[in-house]
Amino acid sequence: MGGRGSSSGTSKGMLGRSSSISVKNEQTIVDAIAKSGAGLYANQIMKARDNMEKEYGNIISSANLSVADVGSSALGAYGQGTVYMSNKYVKNPNMTQAMKQAEKDGFHPAIGDKSGVEAVTSHELGHFLADKACTKAKISERELVSRASKRIGVKPNNMAATISEYARYNYAETIAEASADVYCNGSKASRASIAIMSEIKSILK
Repeated sequence: MGGRGSSSGTSKGMLGRSSSISVKNEQTIVDAIAKSGAGLYANQIMKARDNMEKEYGNIISSANLSVADVGSSALGAYGQGTVYMSNKYVKNPNMTQAMKQAEKDGFHPAIGDKSGVEAVTSHELGHFLADKACTKAKISERELVSRASKRIGVKPNNMAATISEYARYNYAETIAEASADVYCNGSKASRASIAIMSEIKSILK
């Protein structure tokens, strides 16, 4: 399971795959939207999902989207085809401000004109895309990053450093951070991020 996290009230923290993250009180986004009080956060999650579907195809629509309690520090998590957005943070009006601070710290990629919720959603959907691409190609996440590195003539171990501090956590996070970078920044994203997501697109096409 992957989880994007927070520490000390900011978005600076873990956003990765971690078996220690437990999921409780899960509610699908569809159910959340159907009930009053879902608010802007549900629309932002769906906006990110819909925009990524335009970029990567209908496979995105097969991802399950939920809000849930995912621990005290995780902003979101991914596991077994489901993206879990934190009940604690997703409804926080300071989410975008916190992500922009993490951007200034270099911990996460710039979020451009996107909301904090969109940035986290695109990160977790990056885990989903990596899962699908690696399964289809029968390769590891490390091998996927290695393939992408050849597109731009960079050593695999140097890919993450140009994306974000958190991208250096492991290869799963390198890919997920690349996903958020490309979603939020488009052609202005890191060359490494663009190469990684282009590799995923080539596998899933």
